[in-house]
Amino acid sequence: MAASHPSNSLSPTDSRHDEADSLLSGIEKDGSGGVPYVEGDDTGEQVRILRVLRPLRQPTHQHRGVEEVTAGAQAPHRHQQWWRMTVFTLMCVGMIFTLTWLTLSLDISGRSAQSPLEAALAATLRRPDEDYILDPDWDFAAPNQVRTYDWIIVDKEGDPDGVVKSMITIDGQFPGPLIEVNEGDVVQVSVRNLASNATAIHWHGIFQNGTNWMDGAAGVTQCPIAPGASYRYKFNVTGQSGTYFYHGHQGVQALSGLVGPLVIHSRDEAAHQPIPYSSDRVILLQDWYYDPDSELMREVLSPGVEDAPIPNTALINGVNQPSCSNNPSRSCSDADKPLPNLDLAPGKSHRLRFLNVGAFAWFQVAVDEHNPPSIIEVDGTTIEPIPESALVIAPGQRYSAILTADVSGKESFWLRARIIDSCFVGQIFPEHSVREAKAIVRYHPHEVEARHDGHTTLPLPDTTAKFPFIPTCRDMISTSPFSPSPAQPAPAYADHSWHVRANLAIGDWRLQRGVMNSSSFRPNLTSPTLHRVLSGLAQDDGAFSEDGVLDTAFDPLSELVVSHNGAAETVDIILQNMDENPHPFHLHGMKMWVLGAGHGYFPGYETLDLNDEGKGLLSPAISKVVDNPVKRDTVVAEGFGWVLLRFIADNPGVWLFHCHVIWHSEAGMAMQFLSRVDVMKGWELPEDAKRLCDAPDEELMKGASPKDEEFFGLGGDEET
Repeated sequence: MAASHPSNSLSPTDSRHDEADSLLSGIEKDGSGGVPYVEGDDTGEQVRILRVLRPLRQPTHQHRGVEEVTAGAQAPHRHQQWWRMTVFTLMCVGMIFTLTWLTLSLDISGRSAQSPLEAALAATLRRPDEDYILDPDWDFAAPNQVRTYDWIIVDKEGDPDGVVKSMITIDGQFPGPLIEVNEGDVVQVSVRNLASNATAIHWHGIFQNGTNWMDGAAGVTQCPIAPGASYRYKFNVTGQSGTYFYHGHQGVQALSGLVGPLVIHSRDEAAHQPIPYSSDRVILLQDWYYDPDSELMREVLSPGVEDAPIPNTALINGVNQPSCSNNPSRSCSDADKPLPNLDLAPGKSHRLRFLNVGAFAWFQVAVDEHNPPSIIEVDGTTIEPIPESALVIAPGQRYSAILTADVSGKESFWLRARIIDSCFVGQIFPEHSVREAKAIVRYHPHEVEARHDGHTTLPLPDTTAKFPFIPTCRDMISTSPFSPSPAQPAPAYADHSWHVRANLAIGDWRLQRGVMNSSSFRPNLTSPTLHRVLSGLAQDDGAFSEDGVLDTAFDPLSELVVSHNGAAETVDIILQNMDENPHPFHLHGMKMWVLGAGHGYFPGYETLDLNDEGKGLLSPAISKVVDNPVKRDTVVAEGFGWVLLRFIADNPGVWLFHCHVIWHSEAGMAMQFLSRVDVMKGWELPEDAKRLCDAPDEELMKGASPKDEEFFGLGGDEET
């Protein structure tokens, strides 16, 4: 039988020794045998250790001899000194640790408290190359969702090609960020304007069905966002896919850097590619001016000026290389600016989305020593693939091309975007101007891998270009039979046919202005067209619900507004360009079928196998003109030429139709179409859209084009 031994309970002193041993287990020496430290910085815990240790310093026997007492007194004294020194050291180390932690915390919190303006000003201006590569793992089947973005608009000095100028940026970077969404998603962009001028953001090519007030056309669909104010754009992208962009729509702000790409993926994009491709990216083409844009705008609109300014250089994705020696009178940085790099997997095909987001210049684009790329998309419309040796892209237009990386013997090539001289009729380039922007195509097995550090040390391409000479500035639709895929037949019968004459004309005080049927558009920034229409409809004012030209509700001399009240009326525009300059016209909110185009005067409907005023086919057996014409949102009327456009006016709202050469649109080459008034009668303008107009007029006008009356009396001639 096993012996049973009663447990020995710990005495109070033993208990304290046990607790002290436990507490001191956190006290260790460092690896060098240095000063012990306590893990933690809790002063209360240190006090508790002292309280536990204090009784251990008292003698355990009260009646001993002199020698024992003396010896016993000396031992506790030595122990007492050791413990005091230990505890003092521990407390010092704890305080140091605590102060260090507090300092780091304050530093971190100080950094996180940096204002958005400070963060934007401190940001690197150049946007990294990889920002414009579309997500290779994108989920095309993801449930519809709200894609949110928060932007601040900020003034910032920048030098995209070395020459320093004042810019307007999004979050301090240029160009703006890529917006990538699926068809059916909701895009929500919160804009806080910290710039010195008012602004508005137009979503180029987006239908805005049911959200006309989100279109971003200052003076047409909204009041500008005043300096210091904020506005949230929120819209659905149902019923469209492809390549689009956004840009400032107050004055000429797009020239200052307020521009960026927007891509909408179709749900079947991965499964239905006309030509399979392994990578996808956007390439922004842009002309660039060195002088302040507001000064250029005022100069263009001044008395006696008949020519728009020619750009100083060109950019690809916001970059070109510096040439400060050619600009000695300007502030310029010779710092190396690596050109954009496109890392493409050899032996595969790649989608390149080209966007001309510039102001005036047309671009001719090609990749050295490669077979002609096949175009598969035009302004958001998928087309049957068609090879083109050199893309010709007018302002506002977009093309997707498939490039196959199959050249043997070399690994790097120039991608060139060259300004087309013939589009500047009779004008001369500025001295030392740069007419070509370049990017580098490099064959690399991991095309999405960012290799910026290595790019600067790799040799530049030694390839050559073979650009065809272009004597006349014409849209590619005049030479290439683009056919939408799947087919999108145009209606055979037009309910309305409007003859619109566009030209530049010199009027009172020798002011040259853009004109459309004797009307030169002047946006009302404090009372936009949409606001006035909704107000008039709410009051049952018949002047706003008439069909045709609304010459009672609006003054046609400054606001040519054409209304279509039917549920889904088909409208023709015979656009006759009476000017020597080509004019790329952009229609907000809708796409247009291009039924025909040519030089000289419009030859009549019958030459296109259509009845007069477009009211049906001459013969049902001859329907090629409407079977599957190209459909896009930006179409060119060549110099002294014509184009026949057809669209369905089924999208409720007020939609601007204007030349996308920024100098011409700011000079007044624009008109407006009003569609589906029956639906608009039930609209209520959102409160946040109304509040934009509460800002003082002088704030809303900041950054806008000068009014004509500012020049009255300065032209040298009397008013006619």
